[in-house]
Amino acid sequence: MEKKKIVSDWMKKKVISIHQEATVKEAAALMLENRIGTLPVVDEKGELIGLATMQDVLQIFLPDFVELLSNVDFIKDFGALKTPSTGSLAEAGSLTVADIMEEPVAVEANSGLMRALSVMHKHNIQDLAVTREGILVGIASRVDIGRGFLSNW
Repeated sequence: MEKKKIVSDWMKKKVISIHQEATVKEAAALMLENRIGTLPVVDEKGELIGLATMQDVLQIFLPDFVELLSNVDFIKDFGALKTPSTGSLAEAGSLTVADIMEEPVAVEANSGLMRALSVMHKHNIQDLAVTREGILVGIASRVDIGRGFLSNW
């Protein structure tokens, strides 16, 4: 009988994370430097308290064109940014990660790959935080999960 495939066997164990007091500019720099689109937010103990994504950062600097183009049919399906641009880069510079982070979506390290994939699908996310008793221990992308499924094919 084949061993259950769990997310911790396929996740990335070197996780770039950030604290909620950091600036959005610092978060953007980390994302660029490490070529990542999801940045877990942790507290002093390493507990996962939120997620900041490239979309969260970009929406600060990009206007909500969907509002401007609401009469174009395909735009409605493309989707709008959640909040429009602040309009001022100086104002945006004072924002912290706590101001833009979302509620964390995570699975426990011993969760099966199917559970991990279903959580990603349900929340429409590309990267999934992995925790052990609330402490961030990894991150798994859809590609990581796919490699796990295809490993015995």
